[in-house]
Amino acid sequence: MGDLPPRYDGTLHPEVWVQDLRFFCALRGIHDQATVLSIAILRIDHNILIPRDIDSFNSLVSVLKDHVTHSVFRAVSLEKLNKLKCESNGDISKFIAKFTSLSSNANITDQEEKKSYLLRNMPNDIVRDVLRSRIEKLNSFDKVIETFKDVMLEHRRQVRYGSKIALKHVVTGRFLSCIKGMRYDTGFKQHMAFCNSWQPDKLQDLWIVIPACEQHVKSGNPVPFNSVIGLKHQQSGLNLHSHDIDSPPTKSPVTKQQEVTCYGRVMEWNGHDGPPDVNDNWLLQRHSTTSNYDNSGYWEVGDIISLRHTNTKRSLSSHDFMMNNGFQEVTCHADGHEENHKWCVEVLE
Repeated sequence: MGDLPPRYDGTLHPEVWVQDLRFFCALRGIHDQATVLSIAILRIDHNILIPRDIDSFNSLVSVLKDHVTHSVFRAVSLEKLNKLKCESNGDISKFIAKFTSLSSNANITDQEEKKSYLLRNMPNDIVRDVLRSRIEKLNSFDKVIETFKDVMLEHRRQVRYGSKIALKHVVTGRFLSCIKGMRYDTGFKQHMAFCNSWQPDKLQDLWIVIPACEQHVKSGNPVPFNSVIGLKHQQSGLNLHSHDIDSPPTKSPVTKQQEVTCYGRVMEWNGHDGPPDVNDNWLLQRHSTTSNYDNSGYWEVGDIISLRHTNTKRSLSSHDFMMNNGFQEVTCHADGHEENHKWCVEVLE
């Protein structure tokens, strides 16, 4: 039975089925179109009645489209189209192939109607709103698909509230890290923040982007520049934290700059739970060597940024100075315009 041409029973699009059958016949050296048409009619389910005067594939396809089985096929295709979902990290090309196939099967040809279904299939309201604004005036669906591709790739690069990121110190190439239980011997003896490996360790080097203390932002929203944010260490649950250098003794162990720690909702050294703290707040900006910042747009993978501690106005920094444990010291220092104040996201989950 494997050598028989494909059978039509109303569960395929008639034009697709005819194309497959003609391909089957061509592979077997059957090129006479009258013969191919006769074979096609013989491979149609006996419950679908075909008039005797059918003399072309166009008329055969028209008969099949007029049959009740094709009406059911279109309805099922429309149901599948309504359930289709473009996943944020899914294969864009496979999604579009599925979308166009189901749209064709459901006989959706109107451009505006196709736009409407595409918008329904977006992963969330944020992507949907961006895409809607960009395709509203487009008359070519090819351009709509091209715009969809651009929006989805942009969406994947954006850092969002709830994103898990690995933050690299640009100059030294090492990643911001923390190890639960490893504390400073000095200062408030809170957990150490440091830079360690040149390759991100997904256990120790991932940080969750969170709203600033006492702010409420919907998870999944993109993070605009000039926002105040927090960074929660995924493995320990501690927040990136700093405090005034004039609150003794809180100088960093090597360079005596402003100490940076990890602190938060865990039992700290003094036996108390660390509540959310305004000292966990950091101002996100594009890095600039002057006081003029380009704070347009949203934070994306690869952007060179600076993080300024909001309470002390000093910026997150690192350098080649190593602590006694061999880890690279992280501090807050100066106003954020130096090379050592450059950071970028290299891992986004």
